[in-house]
Amino acid sequence: FIPTASNVEEYTEYVAEGKQALEELGYVVDKFDIANEPVDVAANKVKNAEMFFITGGNTFYLLQELKKKNLVSLINEKVDSGTPYIGESAGAMIMAPSIEYCRIVNNATLAKDLTDYSALNQTKFYTLPHYKEEPFVELDDEVLAVYKDKLNLLPINNSQVIIVNDKDYKIV
Repeated sequence: FIPTASNVEEYTEYVAEGKQALEELGYVVDKFDIANEPVDVAANKVKNAEMFFITGGNTFYLLQELKKKNLVSLINEKVDSGTPYIGESAGAMIMAPSIEYCRIVNNATLAKDLTDYSALNQTKFYTLPHYKEEPFVELDDEVLAVYKDKLNLLPINNSQVIIVNDKDYKIV
């Protein structure tokens, strides 16, 4: 359970809600913040993970911290070998080829060390979370206006998920 993206956010109640939801489903949750772990500890936690749940927050900050700890390729290896991955908001957006499109909805200046927006590239689509949900309505509409003809955007609301199996996906 990785709440790192929430470190730079004011509102973070969704972190406790996500953790509680997993615990209510019977999961033993190992919560760790990538930003506060040494490189070797973070790498070992990723290597030994049986599942990933990466919360929402600032997408740029999250990707910055993943790259600082050299975890992008490790997470990709685990996902490619079948380890389940649940990405909530920012956690879903980093699965795209790039997070450049997130500049409209997230403050990139909160990740001062991030210069390369290439992401995990696990999907060929770009998740647009919180679609038609306050307070994101206007920002998501702007993302759609700017990128709808350039990227394969998949807008989803807070009651929807995108289930990905290999290269197939569906919104439910």
